[in-house]
Amino acid sequence: MHEKNGFPIPDHLFAPDIAEGYELYLNAFWTLNSDRNVGFDLGEIPFLAIDRYAARLGIEDIDEFWLLFKTVRAMSAAYLKRVRTNKK
Repeated sequence: MHEKNGFPIPDHLFAPDIAEGYELYLNAFWTLNSDRNVGFDLGEIPFLAIDRYAARLGIEDIDEFWLLFKTVRAMSAAYLKRVRTNKK
C-alpha cells in the first residue's frame, strides 16, 4: 500500500530479526495462539496445549518445559494486553 502510493514502508512494519535459539518460542506462541479459549474475551493459552506441544517436540526435561511454558505465557500476556488496549 505504501509503495503503491509512492511512500517508503515504515521500519516498524518489518518483522524483527529473531536471535538464534529463540525460534522455538516464537513458533510455539504462534502455533498455540489458536488454542486459546474464546468467550466474551480471549483467554490464556491453556497449560495442556503447551504441554502437548512440548511433548510433540520431544521436550522431556522439566526445566526446558517450564522455560517454554513461562516464555509462551509471557508472550501471551503481552499479546492480550495489546489486543485489549486496541479494543478500547
